[in-house]
Amino acid sequence: LLVPARRKQKWSVDPRNSAWSKDDSKFGQKMLEKMGWSKGKGLGAQEQGNPEHIRVKVKNNTLGLGATINHEDNWIAHQDDFNQLLAELNDCHGQGET
Repeated sequence: LLVPARRKQKWSVDPRNSAWSKDDSKFGQKMLEKMGWSKGKGLGAQEQGNPEHIRVKVKNNTLGLGATINHEDNWIAHQDDFNQLLAELNDCHGQGET
């Protein structure tokens, strides 16, 4: 019986990590407010930027950033390579000869 490895999970007091975004005493926020920005507006000349902070997701695998697992394409590619190899072997050694 194979049992998957246990993963340790860390639970914090603020699991959504939103306490820092509600803190109005941050240096960067004070600097932006001095330059005319106000909370709830986006950055940019026409305030077209995203008014919300970037969301963070937990990455619980060993793949690189942006990598996805797509087994279907790999199987088709390997099958094509195998069929090509069989065709080359049949050409070299003759399929019908004994």
